[in-house]
Amino acid sequence: MGTRWQGTMVVAAVALALGAGSAAAQSPPGVTVQTFQFKPTPIEVAAGSKVTFTNQDDITHTITSGTPESRDGKFSHPLVGKGATATVELTQRGVYPYFCERHRSMRGEIHVK
Repeated sequence: MGTRWQGTMVVAAVALALGAGSAAAQSPPGVTVQTFQFKPTPIEVAAGSKVTFTNQDDITHTITSGTPESRDGKFSHPLVGKGATATVELTQRGVYPYFCERHRSMRGEIHVK
């Protein structure tokens, strides 16, 4: 009986791990803002996807579409302090550059397929 119980536990653990893996694969894409960087960048998402940005720094950043030299007005959201989030929905294919208005060297890119 002990061997059967152990076998059942192994099967349950594998099923749980596989379920967790598929749930993680289905979670919405995200970008972390940390140490004056967007991570990861670039990212690739399907058209219609929502991308959530999470600030892990203690200071305010923004996610602003375009470049510092040429804002395109598609999105602009403040991330006021640690833990702040903003979500952007991207419905059309293309490349979406973005940056932080306060720290212009912080740049990222989203590729929408």
